[in-house]
Amino acid sequence: MTQSSEFLVAAGMRNEGAFLVEWVTWYRMLGFDILIATNDCTDHSPQLLNLLHEAGWLTHTTHSPDPGTPPKRTAHRAIRNHTQTAAHEWLLVCDVDEFLVFHIGDGTVASYLGDTSDNRFHGIGFHWKCFGTSGHARWEDALQHRFFTRAAETDHKANTSFKSLIRRPLDFAVYGAHSPQRFLGPGIWGEAGNVWLDGEGRKLGRYNPDGAAQRATAPDRVTHVGAQMNHYITRTPESYALKRGIASPSAGKDRYTDEFWDNYNRNEVEDLSALRYAPRFDPLYAKAMAIPGVARLHHLCCADYVVRLADAAGADPRKDPRFTRHMDLAASS
Repeated sequence: MTQSSEFLVAAGMRNEGAFLVEWVTWYRMLGFDILIATNDCTDHSPQLLNLLHEAGWLTHTTHSPDPGTPPKRTAHRAIRNHTQTAAHEWLLVCDVDEFLVFHIGDGTVASYLGDTSDNRFHGIGFHWKCFGTSGHARWEDALQHRFFTRAAETDHKANTSFKSLIRRPLDFAVYGAHSPQRFLGPGIWGEAGNVWLDGEGRKLGRYNPDGAAQRATAPDRVTHVGAQMNHYITRTPESYALKRGIASPSAGKDRYTDEFWDNYNRNEVEDLSALRYAPRFDPLYAKAMAIPGVARLHHLCCADYVVRLADAAGADPRKDPRFTRHMDLAASS
């Protein structure tokens, strides 16, 4: 794949085909190259990713999780070892339900960062903005960043987690779900430019990659002034049912409980910040869908997703009009 920028976004994914084209379009729009590592997929997402790979829109690789190990751990290892990571100055590790939104500059990552030649910092932690169901009960083939528009207030505890944009990513031995660990770079952590900032440009608490893994700050340190990581974490009750009883790919334990739902299904305020990107997003999304074969595979992935939803509900997917619709659209694409 031809490298187009100094910025790379990377994610580990499994069976996320119904959401891929939107996510890929979003991060290309922001100015990132894209690396996706998949494992053990049963939907059509590998075929879709391979097609986008061949079209030069991303790099697709695979990994095999170690037995008894959360799959994100081996995905992040595969990302660190990939040549694309070594070829980029900046790396953002996030998930398919996370969309970075900038409030500084022209909406791209290069504009947000501005001139970084002075090496004042080694990374930035962007706080979550957790979005709830926004009143939707069932999944639809709709753009996530427009379907879900209600979220937690900034200082809510649901937003304390952050995702990291890492400078010189090979200066760290391990990539966690939220921040890297084991500093290998020059100098002493905490001195000179070996610091982590938040999206507002303030020092991010007591972050130290040589200590315990850090994923969050105190609620009073949450900021969305410069940027925010929109996290469509619960989606709909129907989609959330797919997570129940399944170990988290990051934590390796079943955390998708009623308590988790109550904590993260936040709908207190309306947030339309992602919609400001529409003039830039829409033509790029149309371009992606126009790549020969992409629309067909997108609809097959949507049909796959309906099958999973039906299985979780003990229903027959063939009786779900969404399944029929997407199979028809795939056949006609």
